Amino acid sequence: MRSEAQVHYLSRKTFDPDDSTVLAHAIIEAEMSHRMDLVHQLAVRLSALEATIAAVDAARHAAVAAGWTEEQLLELGLGAVDNSKPSAGRRVARTEDEPQVTVALAEELAG
Repeated sequence: MRSEAQVHYLSRKTFDPDDSTVLAHAIIEAEMSHRMDLVHQLAVRLSALEATIAAVDAARHAAVAAGWTEEQLLELGLGAVDNSKPSAGRRVARTEDEPQVTVALAEELAG
């Protein structure tokens, strides 16, 4: 224990255990409130994510209905959204066998 802390505790005239209990409850309540706020923020963001995924899915179906194939969309980098993959927290290097969009393919798709 640091000497300043020792002086502080020794300089108290009276020590009320109830004060410590009240302070401990306040600290725990503040921490719990913060944790609950974080969970609420997570729930709000997950709800927004689900709405975004639904909008992306609808746009994908519209693109397919307009004549685009899943393969073409994939070649454009517009692969399907898969929310079930666990995230490793970092990006994975691209492999050579991934489809690349060439200038010719882009012109073909645009024309």
